[in-house]
Amino acid sequence: MDTHRIKRRRRHRTNASFSTVFLPDELIAEVLSFLNIKTIVQLKCLSKSWKALISDPTFIEKHLKKSSQKPQLTLYWNQRIKGFNLVPFPVHRLLKNPSITIYSDNFHHLKSKNNCMVVGSCNGFLCTHFHYLTRTPTAVHLKEWLRFLNLATRTRSKKLGVLCHSTPSGADMSIMLSYFKSTFGYDASTRTYKVVTIRRQKNKASWKNVVKVFSLVNNCWRNIESFIVISSIRLDIQYRSHLCALSDGVHLSGTVNWLAMYKLITHVEQFMIVALDLSTEKYKRFLLPSGFNEVPFLEPVLRVLMDCLCFSYDSNKTGFVFWHMKEYGVE
Repeated sequence: MDTHRIKRRRRHRTNASFSTVFLPDELIAEVLSFLNIKTIVQLKCLSKSWKALISDPTFIEKHLKKSSQKPQLTLYWNQRIKGFNLVPFPVHRLLKNPSITIYSDNFHHLKSKNNCMVVGSCNGFLCTHFHYLTRTPTAVHLKEWLRFLNLATRTRSKKLGVLCHSTPSGADMSIMLSYFKSTFGYDASTRTYKVVTIRRQKNKASWKNVVKVFSLVNNCWRNIESFIVISSIRLDIQYRSHLCALSDGVHLSGTVNWLAMYKLITHVEQFMIVALDLSTEKYKRFLLPSGFNEVPFLEPVLRVLMDCLCFSYDSNKTGFVFWHMKEYGVE
């Protein structure tokens, strides 16, 4: 019996069973893009090569496209002194069962004694705005800042874009506590997130718009050119609605869009859409459909529906009219 030949066969089989299978990075990236973000973050610790692959901007964009096909809603409510809660859940669950139970294990609780509001969400990140007032015998101080949250990984950023304002005690507080609208979006040209804020500040007897842009890449605010329109904040008086109930503008494909009124020389006002390109920081104006020629009873709403701008309003108190801009920028 040839024992030498048998040993060689066994050695060959053993080596074959441990042979390495090579998978190209493109295939690995495609498989990983189907996983949820929490699992992907854990896999970054597997090896240096996987960490580099998962951190690559191309893979991030691929995963975002896959994730956008599974939209989620986020519920938000304050508990005053205790802080506030955020609960994400997939839209398809709500469509299948309008009455769902949300368990406390899914809550994302943030302890904060400061006033907080949600600015918006983009690519899985949630932008929140905090502020608080302090008073001294001689002055009143306002401090405000931003935080970015990732509910999938239950992580949050440090304080960003910190701004401080002060005014003497007894002075006109409307200058410091001015109305403001904020919108959160993504600038694909610089691959960074931006927050655009419009403030209605009182200047003596008149009001003016001040537009600021916060960029995550350098963690600072900049003043940019304003636009010659009256922000829809003015509608608070006309519709007697609370400021927080009004739309702060919507983000779509690298642009921020507001509903506003344009004041003509004849003092006739009409609604219009003002869009800011986050990459060029230039404005565009879009007129609304020709059929919209009267101020409706309820305030019109500007939203994003199926990746398109959607404008809706009440028609003669009998129904709602929806206008869908299928091709962005084409009136």
